[in-house]
Amino acid sequence: MKSSYHPLYVEFFKCYHREEYWEAHEVLEELWQTQRENDFYHGLIQIAAIMHQLKRGKVRGARKLADSAFRYLTPFAPSKDGVAVDEVLAWLKKCLELLPEGIEKMDPGKVEQLGIGTCRLPAL
Repeated sequence: MKSSYHPLYVEFFKCYHREEYWEAHEVLEELWQTQRENDFYHGLIQIAAIMHQLKRGKVRGARKLADSAFRYLTPFAPSKDGVAVDEVLAWLKKCLELLPEGIEKMDPGKVEQLGIGTCRLPAL
């Protein structure tokens, strides 16, 4: 069955599932640049960016992105284009609850110990 989704949208998920978060961010941003009003894409781009920041221990950046991604994605709950938006929003809340405020950076191993985990996105 052929996907009806844009090839860059599909490629975003492929990169994401290979844990190539920066690449996933870049791929979907290319599509978003043609549809700047698309807050759904903008929110997904930020999910990939959060994962990239978490792997690097950049707590403040991840918190900031989680806050804005939550705002971008909320209107699309419970789901859109194969994504369980409600689950993503719950993950974003977890990020905001567990990531300490007022800290720029932490050892990536310590960030992992917080138990945030990976945001679950579909494999399209």
